[in-house]
Amino acid sequence: KVALDRSIKADGVAGIMTFGEKNDYPQIIEHLILSSIDAKAIADVYAKFIVGMGFENEAINSVVIGKDSRGKQITMLSLLRQFAQSASYYAGGYIHCNINLSGEVVNARLVPFKNCRFSKPDSRGYSGKIAVYENWEKEKGEKFDKNAIRFYDVFNLNKSVIQEQIKAAGGVEKHKGQIYFQFLDNAYLYPLSPFDPVYLDCDTQSQISIFKNNQIRNGFTDKTVFRVAGDEDAVEDIAANIKKMMGADGDNSIIIEEQINRETGKLDEQSQIVAETIKSNIDAKLFESWEGALTNNIRKSNKALPAVLIDYDESKLGTTSGEGIVQAVNFYNAMTNDDRALVSEMFQEIFSKSVDPVLKNNLNWNIKPLIINEYSNLSTADGNKAD
Repeated sequence: KVALDRSIKADGVAGIMTFGEKNDYPQIIEHLILSSIDAKAIADVYAKFIVGMGFENEAINSVVIGKDSRGKQITMLSLLRQFAQSASYYAGGYIHCNINLSGEVVNARLVPFKNCRFSKPDSRGYSGKIAVYENWEKEKGEKFDKNAIRFYDVFNLNKSVIQEQIKAAGGVEKHKGQIYFQFLDNAYLYPLSPFDPVYLDCDTQSQISIFKNNQIRNGFTDKTVFRVAGDEDAVEDIAANIKKMMGADGDNSIIIEEQINRETGKLDEQSQIVAETIKSNIDAKLFESWEGALTNNIRKSNKALPAVLIDYDESKLGTTSGEGIVQAVNFYNAMTNDDRALVSEMFQEIFSKSVDPVLKNNLNWNIKPLIINEYSNLSTADGNKAD
Protein backbone atom coordinates (compact mmCIF):
# COMPACT_ATOMS: atom_id res chain seq x y z
CA LYS A 1 0.00 0.00 0.00
CA VAL A 2 1.28 3.47 -0.91
CA ALA A 3 1.75 5.74 2.08
CA LEU A 4 1.88 9.41 1.12
CA ASP A 5 2.88 11.33 4.22
CA ARG A 6 2.85 15.14 4.04
CA SER A 7 4.36 15.93 7.42
CA ILE A 8 7.13 18.54 7.62
CA LYS A 9 9.56 18.50 10.52
CA ALA A 10 13.11 19.44 11.40
CA ASP A 11 15.88 16.89 11.02
CA GLY A 12 18.53 17.76 13.57
CA VAL A 13 21.09 15.41 12.02
CA ALA A 14 20.88 16.63 8.44
CA GLY A 15 19.98 20.21 9.37
CA ILE A 16 17.00 20.30 7.02
CA MET A 17 13.21 20.31 7.02
CA THR A 18 12.02 16.89 5.92
CA PHE A 19 9.16 16.43 3.44
CA GLY A 20 7.13 13.41 4.56
CA GLU A 21 7.67 11.04 7.45
CA LYS A 22 10.53 9.33 5.59
CA ASN A 23 11.48 12.51 3.71
CA ASP A 24 10.31 10.89 0.48
CA TYR A 25 7.14 12.75 -0.55
CA PRO A 26 8.56 13.95 -3.91
CA GLN A 27 9.98 10.51 -4.67
CA ILE A 28 6.65 8.79 -4.00
CA ILE A 29 4.81 11.35 -6.13
CA GLU A 30 7.20 10.79 -9.00
CA HIS A 31 6.72 7.02 -8.78
CA LEU A 32 2.92 7.36 -8.71
CA ILE A 33 2.88 9.62 -11.77
CA LEU A 34 5.23 7.46 -13.80
CA SER A 35 3.23 4.32 -12.97
CA SER A 36 -0.10 5.85 -14.04
CA ILE A 37 -0.64 6.27 -17.78
CA ASP A 38 -3.19 9.06 -17.29
CA ALA A 39 -1.17 10.94 -14.66
CA LYS A 40 1.91 10.92 -16.89
CA ALA A 41 -0.08 12.08 -19.93
CA ILE A 42 -1.86 14.81 -17.96
CA ALA A 43 1.41 16.08 -16.47
CA ASP A 44 2.95 16.25 -19.94
CA VAL A 45 0.00 18.18 -21.40
CA TYR A 46 -0.04 20.62 -18.47
CA ALA A 47 3.69 21.27 -18.97
CA LYS A 48 3.13 21.97 -22.67
CA PHE A 49 0.47 24.53 -21.80
CA ILE A 50 2.84 26.28 -19.39
CA VAL A 51 5.55 26.44 -22.09
CA GLY A 52 2.99 27.43 -24.72
CA MET A 53 4.65 28.92 -27.78
CA GLY A 54 7.62 30.12 -25.77
CA PHE A 55 8.41 33.69 -24.80
CA GLU A 56 6.64 36.42 -26.78
CA ASN A 57 10.00 38.07 -27.36
CA GLU A 58 11.39 35.32 -29.57
CA ALA A 59 14.89 36.80 -29.35
CA ILE A 60 15.34 35.46 -25.82
CA ASN A 61 14.19 31.89 -26.52
CA SER A 62 17.52 30.81 -27.99
CA VAL A 63 19.81 32.67 -25.56
CA VAL A 64 22.20 30.17 -23.94
CA ILE A 65 22.25 30.50 -20.16
CA GLY A 66 24.37 27.54 -19.08
CA LYS A 67 25.13 23.85 -19.48
CA ASP A 68 23.57 20.77 -17.92
CA SER A 69 25.36 17.88 -16.21
CA ARG A 70 26.03 16.30 -19.62
CA GLY A 71 27.61 19.46 -20.99
CA LYS A 72 24.63 20.23 -23.24
CA GLN A 73 23.71 23.88 -23.68
CA ILE A 74 20.68 25.20 -21.79
CA THR A 75 18.67 27.90 -23.55
CA MET A 76 15.95 30.06 -22.06
CA LEU A 77 13.34 27.97 -23.85
CA SER A 78 14.79 24.66 -22.66
CA LEU A 79 14.94 25.95 -19.08
CA LEU A 80 11.29 27.00 -19.39
CA ARG A 81 10.42 23.47 -20.54
CA GLN A 82 12.35 21.90 -17.67
CA PHE A 83 10.71 24.10 -15.07
CA ALA A 84 7.25 23.44 -16.55
CA GLN A 85 7.84 19.68 -16.30
CA SER A 86 8.92 20.05 -12.67
CA ALA A 87 5.84 22.15 -11.92
CA SER A 88 3.59 19.56 -13.56
CA TYR A 89 4.80 16.93 -11.06
CA TYR A 90 5.51 18.94 -7.91
CA ALA A 91 3.82 22.35 -8.35
CA GLY A 92 7.17 24.08 -8.30
CA GLY A 93 10.86 23.96 -9.03
CA TYR A 94 14.37 25.06 -8.06
CA ILE A 95 16.85 26.92 -10.29
CA HIS A 96 20.54 27.15 -9.43
CA CYS A 97 22.24 30.41 -10.39
CA ASN A 98 25.91 31.36 -10.34
CA ILE A 99 26.33 35.00 -9.32
CA ASN A 100 29.23 37.43 -9.85
CA LEU A 101 30.46 40.19 -7.49
CA SER A 102 28.18 42.71 -9.17
CA GLY A 103 25.11 40.70 -8.28
CA GLU A 104 24.48 39.48 -11.83
CA VAL A 105 23.36 36.02 -12.90
CA VAL A 106 26.16 34.39 -14.87
CA ASN A 107 24.44 31.09 -15.69
CA ALA A 108 21.51 28.97 -14.54
CA ARG A 109 20.20 25.41 -14.54
CA LEU A 110 17.29 23.46 -13.06
CA VAL A 111 17.94 21.37 -9.94
CA PRO A 112 15.74 18.25 -9.58
CA PHE A 113 12.88 19.10 -7.21
CA LYS A 114 13.14 15.77 -5.39
CA ASN A 115 16.75 16.53 -4.44
CA CYS A 116 16.01 19.84 -2.68
CA ARG A 117 15.06 20.55 0.93
CA PHE A 118 14.97 23.74 3.00
CA SER A 119 17.44 24.18 5.84
CA LYS A 120 16.21 24.43 9.42
CA PRO A 121 14.84 27.94 9.97
CA ASP A 122 16.66 30.42 12.16
CA SER A 123 15.23 32.23 15.21
CA ARG A 124 13.18 34.43 12.88
CA GLY A 125 11.66 31.42 11.16
CA TYR A 126 13.62 32.02 7.94
CA SER A 127 15.29 29.23 5.98
CA GLY A 128 18.24 30.90 4.31
CA LYS A 129 19.69 27.85 2.60
CA ILE A 130 18.55 25.00 0.37
CA ALA A 131 20.10 21.58 0.79
CA VAL A 132 20.68 19.41 -2.27
CA TYR A 133 21.20 15.66 -2.00
CA GLU A 134 20.41 12.68 -4.24
CA ASN A 135 19.38 10.14 -1.58
CA TRP A 136 16.99 11.77 0.90
CA GLU A 137 14.75 8.71 0.88
CA LYS A 138 17.66 6.47 1.93
CA GLU A 139 17.10 3.81 -0.71
CA LYS A 140 18.13 0.26 0.08
CA GLY A 141 21.73 -0.43 -0.78
CA GLU A 142 22.72 3.24 -0.56
CA LYS A 143 24.16 4.60 2.67
CA PHE A 144 22.93 8.02 3.76
CA ASP A 145 25.87 10.43 3.92
CA LYS A 146 25.08 13.75 5.58
CA ASN A 147 28.54 15.02 4.59
CA ALA A 148 27.52 14.77 0.93
CA ILE A 149 24.66 17.26 1.40
CA ARG A 150 25.37 20.52 -0.46
CA PHE A 151 23.96 23.74 1.00
CA TYR A 152 23.22 26.75 -1.21
CA ASP A 153 22.11 30.25 -0.27
CA VAL A 154 18.58 31.23 -1.22
CA PHE A 155 18.43 33.59 -4.22
CA ASN A 156 19.21 37.18 -3.22
CA LEU A 157 20.89 39.62 -5.60
CA ASN A 158 21.53 42.32 -3.01
CA LYS A 159 25.16 43.28 -3.69
CA SER A 160 26.16 43.52 -0.02
CA VAL A 161 24.61 40.11 0.65
CA ILE A 162 26.39 38.61 -2.37
CA GLN A 163 29.72 40.03 -1.29
CA GLU A 164 29.31 38.67 2.23
CA GLN A 165 28.47 35.22 0.86
CA ILE A 166 31.46 35.24 -1.48
CA LYS A 167 33.73 36.40 1.32
CA ALA A 168 32.46 33.64 3.61
CA ALA A 169 33.05 31.08 0.84
CA GLY A 170 36.67 32.18 0.46
CA GLY A 171 36.35 33.87 -2.91
CA VAL A 172 34.08 34.00 -5.96
CA GLU A 173 35.66 30.80 -7.34
CA LYS A 174 34.59 28.88 -4.24
CA HIS A 175 31.12 30.38 -3.99
CA LYS A 176 28.55 27.67 -4.79
CA GLY A 177 25.97 30.08 -6.15
CA GLN A 178 22.35 30.52 -5.11
CA ILE A 179 19.09 28.67 -5.66
CA TYR A 180 15.87 30.37 -6.68
CA PHE A 181 12.64 28.55 -5.85
CA GLN A 182 9.15 29.13 -7.19
CA PHE A 183 6.06 27.26 -6.04
CA LEU A 184 2.59 27.32 -7.58
CA ASP A 185 1.14 26.18 -4.25
CA ASN A 186 2.20 28.16 -1.19
CA ALA A 187 -0.14 26.76 1.46
CA TYR A 188 2.74 24.96 3.23
CA LEU A 189 6.52 25.15 3.40
CA TYR A 190 6.70 22.71 0.49
CA PRO A 191 4.13 22.62 -2.32
CA LEU A 192 1.73 19.71 -2.63
CA SER A 193 1.71 17.99 -6.00
CA PRO A 194 -1.27 18.55 -8.34
CA PHE A 195 -1.73 14.78 -8.01
CA ASP A 196 -1.79 14.83 -4.22
CA PRO A 197 -5.63 14.65 -3.94
CA VAL A 198 -5.76 11.68 -6.33
CA TYR A 199 -2.63 9.76 -5.41
CA LEU A 200 -4.73 6.71 -4.53
CA ASP A 201 -6.42 6.90 -7.93
CA CYS A 202 -2.99 6.97 -9.59
CA ASP A 203 -1.93 3.96 -7.56
CA THR A 204 -5.18 2.12 -8.32
CA GLN A 205 -4.67 2.68 -12.04
CA SER A 206 -1.15 1.32 -11.70
CA GLN A 207 -2.36 -1.76 -9.82
CA ILE A 208 -5.00 -2.48 -12.48
CA SER A 209 -2.25 -2.47 -15.10
CA ILE A 210 -0.18 -4.84 -12.97
CA PHE A 211 -3.20 -7.14 -12.54
CA LYS A 212 -3.79 -7.29 -16.30
CA ASN A 213 -0.12 -7.92 -16.94
CA ASN A 214 -0.10 -10.74 -14.40
CA GLN A 215 -3.00 -12.42 -16.18
CA ILE A 216 -0.98 -12.50 -19.38
CA ARG A 217 2.26 -13.55 -17.73
CA ASN A 218 0.69 -16.22 -15.54
CA GLY A 219 -1.35 -17.60 -18.38
CA PHE A 220 -4.36 -18.43 -16.24
CA THR A 221 -7.13 -16.14 -15.04
CA ASP A 222 -8.01 -18.66 -12.38
CA LYS A 223 -5.43 -20.39 -10.21
CA THR A 224 -4.48 -23.82 -11.51
CA VAL A 225 -3.08 -26.55 -9.30
CA PHE A 226 -1.34 -29.52 -10.94
CA ARG A 227 -1.13 -32.78 -9.04
CA VAL A 228 1.56 -34.98 -10.50
CA ALA A 229 2.33 -38.57 -9.66
CA GLY A 230 5.79 -39.94 -10.28
CA ASP A 231 9.35 -39.88 -9.03
CA GLU A 232 11.06 -36.60 -8.14
CA ASP A 233 12.87 -36.19 -11.47
CA ALA A 234 9.70 -36.79 -13.45
CA VAL A 235 7.77 -34.26 -11.39
CA GLU A 236 10.44 -31.60 -11.91
CA ASP A 237 10.44 -32.19 -15.67
CA ILE A 238 6.67 -31.94 -15.88
CA ALA A 239 6.62 -28.78 -13.77
CA ALA A 240 9.23 -27.14 -16.00
CA ASN A 241 7.28 -28.01 -19.14
CA ILE A 242 4.02 -26.66 -17.71
CA LYS A 243 5.70 -23.33 -16.93
CA LYS A 244 6.75 -23.09 -20.58
CA MET A 245 3.08 -23.13 -21.57
CA MET A 246 2.26 -20.09 -19.44
CA GLY A 247 2.29 -16.43 -20.52
CA ALA A 248 1.82 -14.71 -23.87
CA ASP A 249 4.89 -16.41 -25.34
CA GLY A 250 4.06 -19.86 -23.96
CA ASP A 251 4.04 -22.97 -26.15
CA ASN A 252 0.62 -23.90 -27.49
CA SER A 253 1.44 -27.55 -27.26
CA ILE A 254 4.10 -29.52 -25.50
CA ILE A 255 5.21 -33.13 -25.46
CA ILE A 256 5.94 -34.86 -22.19
CA GLU A 257 7.50 -38.30 -22.35
CA GLU A 258 5.77 -40.74 -20.01
CA GLN A 259 6.00 -44.43 -19.24
CA ILE A 260 3.47 -46.50 -21.21
CA ASN A 261 2.11 -49.68 -19.69
CA ARG A 262 2.86 -52.33 -22.34
CA GLU A 263 -0.06 -54.53 -21.29
CA THR A 264 -2.77 -51.85 -21.29
CA GLY A 265 -1.24 -49.32 -23.72
CA LYS A 266 -2.11 -46.54 -21.30
CA LEU A 267 -0.05 -44.11 -19.20
CA ASP A 268 1.55 -45.55 -16.14
CA GLU A 269 -0.70 -44.63 -13.22
CA GLN A 270 2.32 -43.30 -11.36
CA SER A 271 2.91 -40.68 -14.04
CA GLN A 272 -0.53 -39.17 -14.42
CA ILE A 273 -1.23 -35.43 -14.18
CA VAL A 274 -4.40 -34.05 -12.62
CA ALA A 275 -5.28 -30.36 -13.01
CA GLU A 276 -7.58 -28.63 -10.53
CA THR A 277 -8.87 -25.07 -10.85
CA ILE A 278 -9.37 -22.56 -8.04
CA LYS A 279 -11.78 -19.93 -9.31
CA SER A 280 -10.69 -16.28 -9.01
CA ASN A 281 -13.01 -13.99 -7.07
CA ILE A 282 -11.84 -10.94 -9.07
CA ASP A 283 -14.11 -9.84 -11.92
CA ALA A 284 -11.95 -8.18 -14.59
CA LYS A 285 -15.05 -6.45 -16.02
CA LEU A 286 -15.30 -4.50 -12.78
CA PHE A 287 -12.19 -2.55 -13.80
CA GLU A 288 -13.82 -1.32 -17.01
CA SER A 289 -16.14 0.99 -15.08
CA TRP A 290 -13.39 1.99 -12.68
CA GLU A 291 -10.92 3.15 -15.32
CA GLY A 292 -13.12 5.94 -16.61
CA ALA A 293 -13.81 7.24 -13.11
CA LEU A 294 -10.11 7.15 -12.22
CA THR A 295 -9.15 9.12 -15.32
CA ASN A 296 -11.86 11.67 -14.64
CA ASN A 297 -10.66 12.21 -11.06
CA ILE A 298 -7.04 12.65 -12.12
CA ARG A 299 -8.03 15.20 -14.79
CA LYS A 300 -10.10 17.20 -12.30
CA SER A 301 -7.17 17.51 -9.92
CA ASN A 302 -5.11 19.12 -12.68
CA LYS A 303 -7.16 22.26 -13.32
CA ALA A 304 -9.99 20.27 -14.93
CA LEU A 305 -7.98 19.23 -17.98
CA PRO A 306 -10.50 18.52 -20.79
CA ALA A 307 -10.64 14.83 -21.65
CA VAL A 308 -10.32 15.53 -25.37
CA LEU A 309 -6.75 16.81 -24.87
CA ILE A 310 -5.45 13.42 -23.72
CA ASP A 311 -7.92 11.07 -25.39
CA TYR A 312 -8.77 12.26 -28.88
CA ASP A 313 -9.15 10.60 -32.26
CA GLU A 314 -6.76 12.40 -34.61
CA SER A 315 -8.70 11.16 -37.65
CA LYS A 316 -11.67 13.28 -36.57
CA LEU A 317 -9.84 16.54 -36.05
CA GLY A 318 -10.76 17.80 -39.51
CA THR A 319 -14.48 17.47 -38.81
CA THR A 320 -16.73 19.25 -36.35
CA SER A 321 -14.86 17.61 -33.48
CA GLY A 322 -11.98 19.95 -34.33
CA GLU A 323 -14.05 22.76 -32.91
CA GLY A 324 -14.16 20.88 -29.62
CA ILE A 325 -10.36 20.71 -29.60
CA VAL A 326 -10.11 24.45 -30.17
CA GLN A 327 -12.56 25.14 -27.36
CA ALA A 328 -10.71 22.72 -25.05
CA VAL A 329 -7.37 24.45 -25.78
CA ASN A 330 -8.88 27.87 -25.13
CA PHE A 331 -10.44 26.64 -21.90
CA TYR A 332 -7.21 25.10 -20.61
CA ASN A 333 -5.21 28.15 -21.64
CA ALA A 334 -7.53 30.17 -19.41
CA MET A 335 -7.19 27.68 -16.56
CA THR A 336 -3.38 27.76 -16.72
CA ASN A 337 -3.03 31.49 -17.41
CA ASP A 338 -2.18 32.42 -13.81
CA ASP A 339 0.52 29.75 -13.68
CA ARG A 340 2.13 31.01 -16.89
CA ALA A 341 2.05 34.55 -15.49
CA LEU A 342 3.79 33.38 -12.31
CA VAL A 343 6.46 31.57 -14.32
CA SER A 344 6.97 34.71 -16.43
CA GLU A 345 7.49 36.76 -13.27
CA MET A 346 10.03 34.21 -12.07
CA PHE A 347 12.10 34.45 -15.25
CA GLN A 348 11.94 38.24 -15.15
CA GLU A 349 13.14 38.33 -11.54
CA ILE A 350 16.08 36.06 -12.28
CA PHE A 351 17.24 37.16 -15.72
CA SER A 352 16.57 40.87 -15.67
CA LYS A 353 19.81 40.86 -13.65
CA SER A 354 21.64 38.61 -16.12
CA VAL A 355 25.11 39.36 -17.50
CA ASP A 356 23.67 38.69 -20.97
CA PRO A 357 22.66 42.04 -22.51
CA VAL A 358 19.74 40.56 -24.47
CA LEU A 359 18.16 39.21 -21.30
CA LYS A 360 19.13 42.18 -19.16
CA ASN A 361 17.45 44.64 -21.51
CA ASN A 362 14.38 42.53 -22.23
CA LEU A 363 11.13 44.20 -21.18
CA ASN A 364 8.68 41.50 -22.27
CA TRP A 365 8.74 38.22 -20.35
CA ASN A 366 5.25 37.05 -21.28
CA ILE A 367 4.72 33.49 -22.47
CA LYS A 368 2.59 32.97 -25.58
CA PRO A 369 -0.33 30.58 -24.93
CA LEU A 370 -0.55 27.32 -26.87
CA ILE A 371 -2.41 27.56 -30.17
CA ILE A 372 -3.89 25.28 -32.82
CA ASN A 373 -1.93 25.31 -36.07
CA GLU A 374 -3.30 25.04 -39.59
CA TYR A 375 -3.43 21.24 -39.38
CA SER A 376 -5.66 21.39 -36.28
CA ASN A 377 -3.00 19.83 -34.06
CA LEU A 378 -1.68 21.28 -30.82
CA SER A 379 1.44 23.25 -31.64
CA THR A 380 4.22 24.09 -29.18
CA ALA A 381 7.15 26.46 -29.04
CA ASP A 382 9.40 24.08 -30.96
CA GLY A 383 6.77 23.42 -33.64
CA ASN A 384 6.07 19.88 -32.47
CA LYS A 385 2.67 18.39 -31.86
CA ALA A 386 1.60 18.29 -28.23
CA ASP A 387 0.76 14.61 -28.11
